Amino acid sequence: MSEREMIDELLDDGLVDWVSLQNVVWVCTSGTITPDTKRVALNVLHRLYSEELMVPGDLGETGFEDWAPPSETWVIRSEMELDALDWQPMGDGFWLRLTPHGRMIAREHAAAKDDDSA
Repeated sequence: MSEREMIDELLDDGLVDWVSLQNVVWVCTSGTITPDTKRVALNVLHRLYSEELMVPGDLGETGFEDWAPPSETWVIRSEMELDALDWQPMGDGFWLRLTPHGRMIAREHAAAKDDDSA
């Protein structure tokens, strides 16, 4: 699966609910954690952040609490959290939510898939 396909799958998931770190790891590694699949996962996270498609955050008292800017630090923080969890979040770790731009792209992708299947 290409990085674009991984991003599209995560965006589709984001239309339904917040996306768990476990889901990101699964989509990007297919369950096989290697240096190469870790690099893919971090590249996908970088693209989600830099293309303003998704925002990382934690589940707190007020619901989803975005990580503080700057977004340039989010990939480093993501990698540190993944390393701390030994790349096996199993429900732990941060979550991702769609931005308005990400929601628009996800809806366009979903509509294109519907057109292709019709």
